[in-house]
Amino acid sequence: MKCRARGFTIVELLVVIAVIGIVLSILVPVLVRARSAAQTGVSLSNARQIAMGIVAETASNGGKLPENRTLVSDTEYVTWRHRLAESGLVAGSGRGSVWESPRQPRGDGSGPKSEIGLSGGGKSCVGDVRSSFAVNGHVLWRGTIGEKEAVRADTVIDRPAHTILVAETNRPFADLRASDPIVANYYGDGPGAYSYWHDGDGVYAFQDGHVERARFLETGSPDCRWHNGRDLTADPFVPQRADEVRGHDHPDWEFLVPSIYLD
Repeated sequence: MKCRARGFTIVELLVVIAVIGIVLSILVPVLVRARSAAQTGVSLSNARQIAMGIVAETASNGGKLPENRTLVSDTEYVTWRHRLAESGLVAGSGRGSVWESPRQPRGDGSGPKSEIGLSGGGKSCVGDVRSSFAVNGHVLWRGTIGEKEAVRADTVIDRPAHTILVAETNRPFADLRASDPIVANYYGDGPGAYSYWHDGDGVYAFQDGHVERARFLETGSPDCRWHNGRDLTADPFVPQRADEVRGHDHPDWEFLVPSIYLD
């Protein structure tokens, strides 16, 4: 008597394929979320390392915060990012380095950039690092880049755990300001300069060295985290009122920022 080999029926194959499909539909989103969470963790770690590099630079310079840009000749300057990378306080450069956020979009024209080749005040940038991070311009920015030595002491920041020091960005500038006219006019044209890549959140490092995820609007209200409770750099467009010298917010940002920050 001959035994007939029995194969799978079409129904059995379809059942197996369906089961595999169900398993994949469950696993793939979980793996994607896990990968995104890991990349966000790397971004938070990178921001913290950069902030601690600034803190170390400040400590070694007698408590003076680094300048956002420093002259190296009458017509050329380098950024704070260049100085920290050159000194070894923040190691590496290029893709995969501390300076870059692994979740930053690249295919839409974003991606880490540098200031090299850009000009300001008749002076050209000759030293920078391609980076996903910029400093809070309300803390470090000044209207001129003519100073060779840092002059602002870190004691001007009287709420270090509340004041943003480093923020993710897709713009080339080494420093960014978030005052109302700039939010309305400059960042209103395009997807926005501040990070929204972590499920709508951005990554921020603070003067005391801790890091947070937050929506951009949350950094302006209910108590602005850019101005330290007061404008560290005088705003020529909207001078700060006397009653805002302590906590103040920016409820109007909701009507000024690009729609990407409202999704």
